[in-house]
Amino acid sequence: MKQKNKLKFGLPWEYLREGAIELLKKAGYEVKVDEYSYHIEIDDPEIDCITSRAKELVSLVVRGVVDIGITEKVFILDNKAKVVELIDLDYGYKTWKAAKIVLAVPENSKVKSVNDLENKKIATWVPEIAKDYFKKHKIKVGIELTNLPTEPKCAANIVDGVIEFVNTGNSLRKFHLKVLDTLTETSPWLIVNKETWKNKWKRKKIENLAMLLKGARLALEYSGLMFHASNKMVKEVLKILPSLKKPTITRLEKENWFDILTVAKKKELRKIIPKLKKIGCTDIVEFPLNKVVI
Repeated sequence: MKQKNKLKFGLPWEYLREGAIELLKKAGYEVKVDEYSYHIEIDDPEIDCITSRAKELVSLVVRGVVDIGITEKVFILDNKAKVVELIDLDYGYKTWKAAKIVLAVPENSKVKSVNDLENKKIATWVPEIAKDYFKKHKIKVGIELTNLPTEPKCAANIVDGVIEFVNTGNSLRKFHLKVLDTLTETSPWLIVNKETWKNKWKRKKIENLAMLLKGARLALEYSGLMFHASNKMVKEVLKILPSLKKPTITRLEKENWFDILTVAKKKELRKIIPKLKKIGCTDIVEFPLNKVVI
């Protein structure tokens, strides 16, 4: 019997899980999560999901244990991983924006800059990035690798500083830490094993999945907009709407009015809708989108 094609998809179990699941749902997949067995299943018989820590997924993809995975960009860099970096999913923990990797110390610390950390101890998730950072600044420090949040260690004076992820900044404030420097930004990426990428069937399957996930992510930034405008208003409407894409304009039956449909960024619509109302447009409706494929 011929073996069926299968794609092994590595999904992060901890803090990146929530965003990954939401994007999969918006991409059109039914997602089932078993909290007890740490298992995620989607309604595609050609995709097997395997869960792991985001940091470990880098190694799993490199070694071909899984074909693709969602992991932090900073973990790819820290491991100097040779993978295909396909798409940036651009989210963080409980937020739809990238996180920052920062150097932080206690608020009451005498440390005012990175130069004051000579011979101090730093805890971090990303030791290689930390080493490169301090090497660039010509500062000798002790690097302590951890797979747990570093802020409590710093607050308890177990270490002198941390290089840590920051999404909202709530954790830093909770443990009374201050930021000395921002090293880089990081967000989840869909990555692919290099040998997998050479497989024709798997590559096509991955490209389609990536398109849907990217479309789902873009849809979070955009909304649809429909409204009515008279023939006299159309020229002014076209000046107001974003110039990137032309709207769909349909004449209403037996009337000198038009139904206009467009898509724009949510932040732009905050300014666009009042302008449309001001020139006399009616029946203005903003609606959510599931996917935006450009």
